[in-house]
Amino acid sequence: MNKPSSLVPIHNPRILVIRLGLVIMAAEFTIMLLIGFLAPLLGAYVPDAFWDYADPLLLVLIIVPASFYLVLRPMEAQQLVLEQQNAELNRLTAQLREEESLLTAQHQQALDNLQHLIEVEKLSSLGIMVGGVAHEINNPLMGLINYVEFAHDHTADPKSKQVLEDALHEIQRIKKIVANMLVFLRSDVTHQESCSAQDIVARTLVLLEGELKKGDVQVEVDMEPYLPPVKCNAGSLQQVLVNLILNARDALAGQAEQHIRITGVDDDGKVVLSVCDNGPGIPEAVRDKIFDHFFTTKPVGKGTGLGLSVSRHLVEQAGGTIKLYSENGFGCCFRVTFDIFFDQPE
Repeated sequence: MNKPSSLVPIHNPRILVIRLGLVIMAAEFTIMLLIGFLAPLLGAYVPDAFWDYADPLLLVLIIVPASFYLVLRPMEAQQLVLEQQNAELNRLTAQLREEESLLTAQHQQALDNLQHLIEVEKLSSLGIMVGGVAHEINNPLMGLINYVEFAHDHTADPKSKQVLEDALHEIQRIKKIVANMLVFLRSDVTHQESCSAQDIVARTLVLLEGELKKGDVQVEVDMEPYLPPVKCNAGSLQQVLVNLILNARDALAGQAEQHIRITGVDDDGKVVLSVCDNGPGIPEAVRDKIFDHFFTTKPVGKGTGLGLSVSRHLVEQAGGTIKLYSENGFGCCFRVTFDIFFDQPE
């Protein structure tokens, strides 16, 4: 912050008046001496009335310039300096207010970031725990499948056989969900991998089936058959899809009809996936911020503001792109584009 200019000495009006009075007294004394010296010498040539007018005339000629230089000029200079100092003080006051507002905003941002980091740490810990639980479930799950299959194969009662078949079907669903969770939690992207977009979309919908049913969300999937594999880790693509689908699900809250459409096409050598919803859409004012870290339009406690930023990071890490776009009939659409994976010759 700039320092204010140093203040100039303030002229005391009383001192200026005293100084002017001394000048007038000195001038009057000098004029009297001058007239007393010149009057006798010039008495024969100059009438006495001249000296009566000469005294005040000479005094005026001395007082006017003396008043200007000793009173008016210092006061004008002082007024100008005071105006400059006031302007400088006003500028510094405005600067201090601006800096105070900036510091307040930075402090609030730091508090928000801390809260978000706490939420991220909780999510990270939860992910580790879920991964461990999923691995632990696998072993007893396989045993349970074997037991049900054994009972199914060794029963002759048609009703019991049907019940065991239904139980086996539900257990297989649990097995798929656990498998999808393990794919979702895997984060090894240190080398180039490929995956099938159709398979990952199907796995993701199985994983989110319960969440989507809660809100009676209708999901339409329109994938071109025989899409080529994409250059992306399966876990990364599934995480991106989970984020986009759950965001769409949240955006549909309160809608009379809740609809999500997922499409996949081969477009000029690239695989393009789209996730659209018929929600209210994203306001124009925040469209440029949706991929920023910790930015969210959800209420406090409903979102961390990391879903889209993490999704963009994962997509770009795989060499793809993710963009928001508009389409008739839908409130919000995201387009994810990946390069096609080609086997490298050994």
